[in-house]
Amino acid sequence: MNQDTMDTIAPFVESVRAFCRWAEGDLLPGDAQMTAARRHLARLYAQALDLPQRDCDWGDDAAKVSHEAWSAMFKRFGALPVNCYSESAAPLDLSCGETMVGDLADDLADIWRDLKHGLTLLDGGNADAAVFHWRMHFIIHWGSHAASALNVLQYWEQRQPRTWA
Repeated sequence: MNQDTMDTIAPFVESVRAFCRWAEGDLLPGDAQMTAARRHLARLYAQALDLPQRDCDWGDDAAKVSHEAWSAMFKRFGALPVNCYSESAAPLDLSCGETMVGDLADDLADIWRDLKHGLTLLDGGNADAAVFHWRMHFIIHWGSHAASALNVLQYWEQRQPRTWA
């Protein structure tokens, strides 16, 4: 990967590192954790839209995050003030009244797993595979989790008591 591309992805990489530090760090009080999640996800989502396309292999399987690590992260995020939520089963079909249940802890743990995998590839010297992984999984997986989580986090934020003085 050339230096121009590295410079282009640098803000996204820093956002990935910040998200992973937050996810793996000490838990903040519930409200602060929700605000932090919202900020991280909004930044990551916006920056992922500009990730360059890469044609390469998936990288080293050793970079994959274990199910045990994912489970620990899922449990951590389960302490948030919101867990399960509803969303449309077919958001583009206005006549569909069917809903499905989402889980904020699952959303955040899945996002963390996909981002962490790419970060491990990057730190292992395989930047092209990292960008390929982040972009591809944004399109097919973690982008949907982030969009759903952002919707729930925004809904939660709108309903918090506040003073406007």
